[in-house]
Order: sequence, then C-alpha cells, then structure tokens
Amino acid sequence: MLGYVKPDKPELKIKEYEIYSGYYCGICKSIARRYGQIPRIVLNYDSVFLAIMIAGIQPSKEHIKTERCLIHPLKKRTIIYDSHEIDYAADILLLLAYYKLKDDCLDDKSKKAAIGAILLKGTFKRLTGTIPEKCDYVRDQLNNLALLEEAKCPSIDRSAEPFAKLTEEVFDYPGLGLSKEKENPKDRLELPPIFRRIGYHIGKWIYLIDAYDDIDENLKNSSFNPLILQFEYNADNETVNEFKERIRERVERNLILYLAEIAKCCGQLNFEKNRGLIENILYLGLMRKTEEVLKKGTKNNAESI
Repeated sequence: MLGYVKPDKPELKIKEYEIYSGYYCGICKSIARRYGQIPRIVLNYDSVFLAIMIAGIQPSKEHIKTERCLIHPLKKRTIIYDSHEIDYAADILLLLAYYKLKDDCLDDKSKKAAIGAILLKGTFKRLTGTIPEKCDYVRDQLNNLALLEEAKCPSIDRSAEPFAKLTEEVFDYPGLGLSKEKENPKDRLELPPIFRRIGYHIGKWIYLIDAYDDIDENLKNSSFNPLILQFEYNADNETVNEFKERIRERVERNLILYLAEIAKCCGQLNFEKNRGLIENILYLGLMRKTEEVLKKGTKNNAESI
C-alpha cells in the first residue's frame, strides 16, 4: 500500500504499538515458515493494517509469544503466531511486491528489481495455487492500470479506478461472514460488502495521495501522473510549487471525502479486538499523512522552514 497506511505512533499506547509490531513480526514469520527466507526481503509494514483489520472482527484471541530473532537478537519482541489473517496478509504482500518488482523492472530498467522478481518467481507460482482468484484479479487490474497510463489518461478518477478495485478485492478476505453483534440474523451486517467498500476507498485515497506526492519526481522524469494532465501544468506559466498550491484544495477535498467514507464504514463494524489500534490508523494516521503530503512543497511549507 505504498507505505502510506501507518499508525500515528506518538498517540499509540505502548501495548498497542507492541501488538502492531507483533503483527509485523508475525507476517515475517509466516513468510519464512511457508515460503522460506528469501521472500522476506520484500517485508514492509504495508500489509499490517490489512491483517489487523481482518483479525479485529474475529472473536478468537491472538497467540502471542515473545522471542528474539536474527535481526533483533538483544531484545525479545512480541510476535503473533498461528493466524489465518496474518497468513492472508503475507500472501497479499508477496503478490503485490512481485508485481511491483516486475513493474519497476519494465518502467525503470532496474536491475535490483529484476533480480528481486527472479527471486520471487517461485513464490509467485505457489501463490497462484494458494489464492488463484486474487492473483488473477490483481493481474487484470494492474493491466487495466497500465493501459490507462499508456494512454496518458487525463482523469485522476478514471486512473485511480483499477487500483481502487484491486484494494477492494484484497480487503474481501475469504473468511469474512456475518457480524454477530445483532441477535436477529436478519439484522446482522454482511461483512464482505463493508470491507470491500473500505478497501475501495483506501485504494482511491492511496492512489490520489501518491499522485500528489510524486508530482515533483514525475515532472523531473517525464513520467505519467494524471494530476499533471488533468490540471494542465505548464512550466512557462507557473512553478511546480505554485501548481501544487493551485490544485491542493481540490485534492484535499477528495482525500477527506475518501477518509470520511472509510470512517463511516468502520463505524458499522463491531471490532472484537484491536479497536484502539485500528481507530488510531484510520482517524489519526491517515489524516496525519494527508496533512504531511499536502503541505510538502507548497507555499505554506516553504514559509515554515
């Protein structure tokens, strides 16, 4: 998820941060146990939120252990074991990482990415047997995204749609069922549609904030960015910072709308655990990241330096 979906660490309780780290370490252990040591090279925090969200509605308690590892040999760390949600998040992480390496190899001619893709090729083949439907759907949406980029689509909404559909599918965990918070089965909430809607709007938010964040780099490299096309940046008429300032209010309005929809959906869920951590990420972490990216490179940021 490109590193944008993270908690607001200063506002986390110590226990909440330990649990968050425990899911991260659990994903690492899950990859090593099922796919070996090499795939751990792509480990990052992007899939932790997915695991925490899905596990949060499950009534079962986490299996928590504290132990040392090769990277952190001096201090025992919290690790969450034996979780289907963690295994699923690990699979999604590896799937998206493989396609990201392939994309970097083709677009940037990166030798490092090419080597990484080769190293993950065997893992990817195993994933096509473990989560075949997800693999096919992710591939199709990334192909749709590539076609829009090749056509230089001048609409941020259209360009964001394949990625939003991708994250929508990713959040549809196969183990989701009905919410148990209502006594009458007819009144119970169907969880897959709610989770899919959360995933869809997170995808929209990620794509838009990443597009805004990458404006400088995309202009420098002459690479595709729908914001540059839609709002018709012209270097003869304005600086990059002036352009970002000009479109900032429009981008901010859309980002806030996406976050509001995510919050609305999450408000319908009855989390069995991790509520404080989930709310920190959704209501504080995403908003803080929104403010940071929108402020970067604008007039307001220049005046504060």
